[in-house]
Order: sequence, then C-alpha cells, then structure tokens
Amino acid sequence: MSSSIMAFLASLSLAISGVPRFEPAPCPATVEAGERIDCGFLVVPENRSKAESRSIRLPVMRLRSRAERPAKDPLLFMPGGPGVSAVARLRSGKKNLLLDERDLIVLEQRGVKMAQPALECPEINTLKGEMAAGRLRGASAQNALTKAAGRCRATLTASGVDLDGYTTTATADDIEDLRKVLGYETWNLQGLSYSTRLMLTVLRRHPAGVRSVILDSVLPPEVNFDEVAAVNLLRSLDLVFDGCAIDRECSAAHPDLRKRFAQLVATAERKPLPLGLKESATGGRPVEVRGAQVVEALYNALHDPERIPLLPRIISRAAAGDYSELTPLVEDSLGPSTMSWGLRLSVWCSEETPFEDPKRIAAQRSPALGLGGVDEGTASMETCRVWNVAPVPAEENTPVKSDVPTLIFAGEFDPDTPPDWGRQLLESMPQARYVELRGYSHGASFNRCGGQVTMAFLRDPKGPLPLDCVLQLRGADFGKSAAAP
Repeated sequence: MSSSIMAFLASLSLAISGVPRFEPAPCPATVEAGERIDCGFLVVPENRSKAESRSIRLPVMRLRSRAERPAKDPLLFMPGGPGVSAVARLRSGKKNLLLDERDLIVLEQRGVKMAQPALECPEINTLKGEMAAGRLRGASAQNALTKAAGRCRATLTASGVDLDGYTTTATADDIEDLRKVLGYETWNLQGLSYSTRLMLTVLRRHPAGVRSVILDSVLPPEVNFDEVAAVNLLRSLDLVFDGCAIDRECSAAHPDLRKRFAQLVATAERKPLPLGLKESATGGRPVEVRGAQVVEALYNALHDPERIPLLPRIISRAAAGDYSELTPLVEDSLGPSTMSWGLRLSVWCSEETPFEDPKRIAAQRSPALGLGGVDEGTASMETCRVWNVAPVPAEENTPVKSDVPTLIFAGEFDPDTPPDWGRQLLESMPQARYVELRGYSHGASFNRCGGQVTMAFLRDPKGPLPLDCVLQLRGADFGKSAAAP
C-alpha cells in the first residue's frame, strides 16, 4: 500500500470517532507482488440495538482499478454461505476484468473466518466430515449436531459473543456503513447465493446508496429453503435424466437412466459400495459409501458445467458395478466442513427456521425421496432450539420491492437455488432483468459470457445487454456420455 493511500486512510479513520470507522491494516493474506490492494477493518457495533454493545472488526479489501480514470462507483462483492470467507484466499486481481474499469471491494461478513470475532464451531465442522464419510447418519447425526451446537454456543457466549447481533440485516447495515466511511455517494453490489439475499436486504434498508445490483443464484428472503432442499436437487437430477433421454446418442448408450440411478442408490443402501478411495482423500479412515454418499457426490458434480454432461455415463456405469468415474466424485466430497458454523446457525436459526414447517423439513431427509436420506438442509429445528437466537421480524421473510436496476443470473442445472427463484424477483422489481445460462449451474455468471454481460450492465445498468453469447449456449451435450472416458 502506498504511503499516500495509507495517509489518506489514516486521516479518514481519525476524522470519524467511535463506530462505524475504517482502520487501515495489513491484508488478511499476503497479496501477490505488484498488486494495488488496500486493506483494513470496518469497525462496527456487534449489536446495534444495544447502546453498550462492544465493537467488532470486519476485514475489507479494496482492489484498485487498472484504468487511468476508474469509474467513480466501485463494485462490492460478497460470496455465499452464510459462513464462507470472502477474503481468506484473495491475493490477486490480475485476472479480474472488472478492474479494467472500476475498483472492487470485498467485505468479510461479520462472524466469518477472518472477522474479529469469528464464530467458529470446529466440532460441527468435524461432524460434517463424519457424515460425508458415512460414519455418522440419520438420527444419530442430527443428535450429534444438536449437542455440538449447544457446546459451541456455550463457548461463544462465554467469550462475550452476542449471537443476536449476527443477522442478515446487521450485515446489510455493515455494508451501508462501509459505503459511508469510504466516502462513496453510490456503489454497485454483487452477491452470490446467500449474499443475493443479503444484497436484497440492503435494497430494502438502504436503497439510496445503491446504483445497481447483480444477483447470481438467487436465494430470496421469502423462500423456505430447508422445506425444498432435496426437491431442488431432484429437479436438477431430472434435467440430467430427461436430457439424456432426448439425446439420441446418450439414450442409446444409457437407456432408463432414472431407473439405473435408483438401482445404484438402492445397491449402496443395502451394502456400502466397494470403492478404492485414495488414502489422501480418506485420511486413512474407513469410508462407507452408501446412498447418501453417492447422491452427495452427484450433487457436487452438478455444480461443474464440465461434469454435468458426463453424469449419465458415470451413473450408468456405477449401476453396473464400474465405479472408476464415481470414485473421484466421492473423494471430492469427503472432508470436514469449512463453514463458520456459528455465524451460519445464527443467521439460519433467526431468519429461516422460525418461518418453516418442521414436518416438511424432516420429509426432505426421507429415504422415500430416493436420495439415500441425504441431508441438503442447513439446520434442523432441534439444533436451532439449542442455538436459541431471537427470530427476526416477519418482514424479513417477505419479497423485496425495489426500482434499483438489477441483473439476475441463474444456471439451468443449479441444485441449490433453482432458476425460478431468480425469475420470481421480476414480480416485485420492475427494473430487474433475468439471464439464464443453459448448461451452467450455481454461480452461473462466473465465466466469459457472464462476465461480458456483467461488464456491460455496470457501464449502463439501464442500457441494452450483449446477450448473443447467452443465446448461443447449446447447453449440456449429453452425447458426450456416449463416448469412452
């Protein structure tokens, strides 16, 4: 960081007493040589509803534009989760085309890994690894997670953490505070997955400071995610089954794919599949590859546009006892969770479960769905009762209405946030535009075509979009599954 920039940021900090304020600081990770990245902390109250609340510190990284005269309104980006770090691995912006035109700012969500405090629950991370390896299942897994949540809550609160301060609205207010202390009149917001909900909340609470919004893989506040978590996965699998069925080559090579999938899951449920897993993936411990592990491996593969066209072949061969292509998918699914579960539970248990139906949530884990009882939900009712945070006002579970120009991206095969969740925003956001990318999945815009559309939108949020590349997308070529690996 140059001395002039450091001096400017220091003077900015001194000019603002108390909180919120910005404090210059070294970057969370060592940045690559030659990068123009400024770092520091946003200092804000832990709980704005309490006058005597302590302050917390949230890492901020500002990647400077390469342009001679950058646009005056930067882009703030935040990733999904909740519980994913935005800054832990950010070291360079050399490949980011956005920096050709404007600055990029990244904020660590309160409670996540690099924030102070970080709401970590290492025991839950470990238990998630046990579940991924098939060593912990069903009711035993849910009971273990609930007990671990109780112990983690006790540890965090004993250290002084006020768990009621870790909500989406609190982070939305952090975003507004950051805009003000950095001196921007307006800026642009980009959110991925859970952070689409976060950016929608900013629009609800602080619309005046927002020039435009980009939402990729939308999680609207009004949907009850845990009630449909497995159904969303089934939707994506059905696209694979049907896509193969109508492809001449794929259907000839892999007929009755839906039936073969059911046979594969049922076989794994009767007896763990004999996969030759690498010791580096298992840590030297036994892994029971049952139905849930098969489905979880396919779920993860559904996030990769390069792997989606190959899923019919992978499923069909595994159903016939050839696990050579399924094995690396299972290996990629192993290991502990990397989420900051204290923050994840605080958000979910205050904003989602209070508005959800326990019976519908439990049904999403039922083996009757044909998914081996896989659990794609976030938190059970039992775990949230132990976590014991205050529910948010009912308004936070309603659609956001806004006239701010908004660009919505969706991926055809997204197993987490189906395209329809993005389309439904058009009902309450008249200045929103929807772009669905065929053949893509969660994080649909993070490719060359999505980047072109994003750049054009940021230049003129109300102008025409270059959609030729979108219209030319063929989608998943399931004929690839007919070829030998």
